[in-house]
Amino acid sequence: MWTAIAATLVACILSVIHVRGDGLPGLTGLEGLAIDMRFKMRGPREPATDRVVIVGIDDETRDRGLTQTRRGYAEIITAIARCKPTLMALDFFFQTPEELLPSALMTEVMTLDDKLRATEMAGEMAGEMAEMRGVIGKVADELRGDDKLAAAIANTRSVVLGAYFTEGARASGVEEPVGLKAARLGQVADAGGGDPQLRPITARSVQFTHPAIAKGAVGAGAVNDLRDGDGVRRRMPLVIEYGGKHYMTLGLAMALADLGRPRDVTFVVGDGTLGAAGTPLALSRAASLQLDWLGPGKLPRIGASELLDGKGCERVAGKLAFVGVTYAAYDKVLTPLDPLADGVELHATVTENILGDRLLRGTGWLASVASTLVLCAIVCAAQLRRVRRRAWMPPLLAIGAIGAYVVLALVLFERGLVIAMAAPIVLTGIVLLAATIGGLATEGREKAYLRGVFGQYVSDQVVDRILADPSKAKLGGERKTLTVLFSDIRGFSQVAEGMAPEALAAFLGEYLSPMTDLVLASGGTLDKYIGDAVMAQWGAPIDIPDHAARACEVALRMQETLIELNRTWKTEGKQQIAIGIGVNTGPMAVGNMGSTARFEYTVLGDNVNLGSRLEALTKEYGVGILVGEATAKAAATRFVFREIDLVRVKGRANAAPVFELVGRAGHQVTPAWSEALALYRAGSFTAAREAFTALELADDPAAQILAKRCEVLAAAPPPAWDGVYEQRSK
Repeated sequence: MWTAIAATLVACILSVIHVRGDGLPGLTGLEGLAIDMRFKMRGPREPATDRVVIVGIDDETRDRGLTQTRRGYAEIITAIARCKPTLMALDFFFQTPEELLPSALMTEVMTLDDKLRATEMAGEMAGEMAEMRGVIGKVADELRGDDKLAAAIANTRSVVLGAYFTEGARASGVEEPVGLKAARLGQVADAGGGDPQLRPITARSVQFTHPAIAKGAVGAGAVNDLRDGDGVRRRMPLVIEYGGKHYMTLGLAMALADLGRPRDVTFVVGDGTLGAAGTPLALSRAASLQLDWLGPGKLPRIGASELLDGKGCERVAGKLAFVGVTYAAYDKVLTPLDPLADGVELHATVTENILGDRLLRGTGWLASVASTLVLCAIVCAAQLRRVRRRAWMPPLLAIGAIGAYVVLALVLFERGLVIAMAAPIVLTGIVLLAATIGGLATEGREKAYLRGVFGQYVSDQVVDRILADPSKAKLGGERKTLTVLFSDIRGFSQVAEGMAPEALAAFLGEYLSPMTDLVLASGGTLDKYIGDAVMAQWGAPIDIPDHAARACEVALRMQETLIELNRTWKTEGKQQIAIGIGVNTGPMAVGNMGSTARFEYTVLGDNVNLGSRLEALTKEYGVGILVGEATAKAAATRFVFREIDLVRVKGRANAAPVFELVGRAGHQVTPAWSEALALYRAGSFTAAREAFTALELADDPAAQILAKRCEVLAAAPPPAWDGVYEQRSK
């Protein structure tokens, strides 16, 4: 138990370190795999909005050679623009001017083209000069790809450009590229506080489309993404800091523009939420958004080659078109549901999640630590003694709790809530392992202790049951209804007087060994040896419902075993003996009695004393086994008893009926005994004497004793007779 508690405290500390620091080794990767597992179990889903479409620059478009020149990109953008999308986001940029020839040569060709054009317009060109003018014009037209691309972007009035920020130390005093201002956040507060993990990526430089081309764009956004340690894209940054300013990413920019609120962003650096056009977006590490992936092929898409051929415009009209490279083996990313997703899907998914209100939300670090604490607390609770009665119960409860937590995580994921799984489960597993090892060590010591305490008193089978369920031992004492047995050798002093000590010890060993075996074999507990006497009890430490019947059976077997022993001793020339046995049932105190320095497992109480007195009474009535009234009632279905007398034993104020154990069920008791006892109780001593004398002829020692008592009472009747016999000795 204490091992589990200590391990839980360590687990909680590690959980805080994990969620508030850079993550414990391995747990971050496992958490990513746990998220992927939830996506796979949920499966792909349909888009929550029809506003998003991907226009792929596919293999056919590339085969046409259009991706080799700016003029080709201009044609692509123009073809898309003819389909009238609401906005067109470019997942690429044109950072430097196009140079198909050396710069000086390009200048010369275009200058010459201008001159020839002027000459042509003046009507001064003919023949071969006109033919040269045509060739030079074509070359110059090819070299003016940047102008054509800039014109295409400006004419569409719907292009949102991409920018790539290079991560690094925070830059200051940098020049903001033309057109990038459109990507700035509307309202930003940064007091230098908040959660450091939630602060956005800082950039030292930016790659953006050349100003001459970018001037006609209507917006901009960063195309950066976040890749986890295993290479999977599970989040997308929403904000990037550069030169002291904060810029939104492409997906967020498209969503805001579609909502008609292009810069309506409220952002507090280090806070866990970003306000986008009134919608709170939950942020995770590096001010990123946890993506709710749709799955392969779920986002609508069309190839640019189809639009170039004038086909499929209805699939783009009025939509947010994300234009990106989709041809084979280029710009592929690994996602939870697709190992070869196109990079442009990252930005399109951000927009789909925001516009479709399909936003995954994390629970924060406190929830992760609390989950770990709750699961570990269940492991600790499973170490309680009452739970550990069965060795398989603690791990079963712990595994069940972990299983329930996994089910809860899956259910919450369906509702857009992502709770930490890896850290709580792994740390709980470690606590379970520590608790199990500690429990085994503790249990080993406990079992050794219990075996030492009970091994000499009960059978190996009973010890095994105690070890399987130590709570049954109830160390320290408790009140239980048990059956106690006392047996004693009659006249042992005379027997011992004629024997040497060594012979006496051997003789007692021959007698006590089989008697003890009978007790242990029946599930009883050997309480102690008192010289030649045996004290045993049934019903503790293991509950035995039929303890009275078992004690009666052992008492009969002791008498039967003694007959065999006497027969053997007779042949060996040894002295024969007789024993008396007293059995009583009732409430007793049972447990380890004594001091902290020395104790023994025993029973105490008035009913124990009565059992001892019953054994002593066997000598006075000449019978082998006497039992108390409770024992006779409890075992009445399996044994035959006859009431012997009503006795007030030594040390007790009240009289108690005393019964002889005659034999097992089926044994007959003559009715004459009950008639004689009734006359004795009524005070008709003369008639009772005659009745007992008649029974005495049937070799009944008890009848002989009561006949003599009636003779004495008849000669000197007591002044008041209540039918109670006062025990004379112990």
